[in-house]
Amino acid sequence: MNAAKAVSPEVAKKEVEKWLDFRRVRKRKREENESTINELIEAFEDGILILDPETHVIKQKLLFDKAGKKELNFKPSMSVGEGQRALKGIKTTDSHGMLLAYVSELTGEVKEVLRQLDSEDYGIARTIAGFFF
Repeated sequence: MNAAKAVSPEVAKKEVEKWLDFRRVRKRKREENESTINELIEAFEDGILILDPETHVIKQKLLFDKAGKKELNFKPSMSVGEGQRALKGIKTTDSHGMLLAYVSELTGEVKEVLRQLDSEDYGIARTIAGFFF
């Protein structure tokens, strides 16, 4: 986004770290996913992502109004059973289908609505979902 930043890079980094800490993402995984973490930091800086400090829900403000949606809310955790249910019927070789299923499970949105999102909005959603694999 070209507008002024919503929060400083330092604040954005702290927000991402709070979320990763809550998720108990280990140091090695953070190091392996440094570029992905930087994408999240940038989205927080731009005000696209907002972390609820009490519930650890991440709100994603959508850049494009598609399918009547203005935001997505990502729950902070997902059980193994929820993940298995989300992936039921999806082949393990279908990485796009698996990500879509996880975004759907994490947000409570049906896949058909998610398929209508702009690629920029969906890219951010996929980035968040990637930390649940």
